[in-house]
Amino acid sequence: VWRDGHRLTFPGKVPRKPLALLKVLIAYGGRSVPEYRITDALWPGEDADLAAKNLDVTLARLRKLLCLPESVIVDNDALSLNPDLFWIDVWAFESAANDAIGSTRGNGTRTTAEDAIDLYRGDFLPADEVAPWALRKRERLRSTFLRTVERAGKRLEAAQLWERAIECYERGLNSDDLAEPFYQGLMRCYRALGRGAEAMIAYRRLRHLLSVVLGMAPSESTQALARTLQGGQPAALP
Repeated sequence: VWRDGHRLTFPGKVPRKPLALLKVLIAYGGRSVPEYRITDALWPGEDADLAAKNLDVTLARLRKLLCLPESVIVDNDALSLNPDLFWIDVWAFESAANDAIGSTRGNGTRTTAEDAIDLYRGDFLPADEVAPWALRKRERLRSTFLRTVERAGKRLEAAQLWERAIECYERGLNSDDLAEPFYQGLMRCYRALGRGAEAMIAYRRLRHLLSVVLGMAPSESTQALARTLQGGQPAALP
């Protein structure tokens, strides 16, 4: 959390509940989140009246922590983060990824999808890995990221921007090292650059991981691509 250009720090005990409230609000979209969803997440099994009182106290502590009384809006038994006061990386990523779906922008400098990819810094709230309320958002963001990587990579290939496409596919593999389409993209790009040995390294890397982790071989389309590369023929973009 940053406020006025400075990272929020705590000289004493970390206020875990107010920060948990902020995280839960973001995990549930940050807009019109019903109070009962928040209390179920933060005080599961608690008496409803007591949970509601806990929420009131925690909300007051969060507003004080942020030094912004209007930071969280309460309306019709639902809470929202004030969009005029917050910039949230999750919101920015989702917006950019959504814009990339219909965008064909790519002027040789950046594509909309690449902008979205740069906003994704890894799994959502990794420190809360086992928190049930974070799981759905984490997987949703990760899936959106992987789809955006594939979309960006293919557009960059179509524009013959091979090095940028390689960087894009490698970013995707950092998140999912079993994503076969990304290895196929790497193989095509390396072939286009005349770096056949690196294309085959990418193939062998995939083959090894699939064998060790899943006990299976690459798909026939990937194997066919490898054979094409070994034969010195161009690899077509699917």
